[in-house]
Amino acid sequence: MNRFVCKVGFLAVFVCAVMTTIFFSLDDAYAQDYIMGEEQNQLQMKVHIIGEVKKPGEYLVSDKTNILELLSKASGPTEFSNLGSVTISRVQHGANGNGRLRTGNEVIRVNLENYLRRPNNTSPPNLKPGDVVFVPRNAWSRWRSTFTIIRDLSVVASLYLLYLRL
Repeated sequence: MNRFVCKVGFLAVFVCAVMTTIFFSLDDAYAQDYIMGEEQNQLQMKVHIIGEVKKPGEYLVSDKTNILELLSKASGPTEFSNLGSVTISRVQHGANGNGRLRTGNEVIRVNLENYLRRPNNTSPPNLKPGDVVFVPRNAWSRWRSTFTIIRDLSVVASLYLLYLRL
């Protein structure tokens, strides 16, 4: 009986140690989402913007920053950006119905052209820590690339035909 109690006690201590380690590691992971800013003790978070913006990269923004403010920090869109199809990729942390931890990705599609045309209708979505904003290229940029290649090939073909005539 004494050995049984000893084994059960050891198992309970082991399970508690594992649970404590998991809890504190998750707590540390979530604590890294926000950073205390230097300006007026404001919470700040890291977000990323990629694609057709003038200065893509990682930005440290305040916790109530919306997508248009991030676009402004990235020096605005390029001439080939498609503001009607901007996406925000967001990692979801939380628990499902039975108490187990889950993580998943959420993709939010945003039409920034609507926000820019009618700014009083609704406000653009606010960002969350770790969000990745992608601004895609518009269709005109693909056509322009295609025509640039065709132009270059036609110059090479013309030079070749001139060479054959001589």
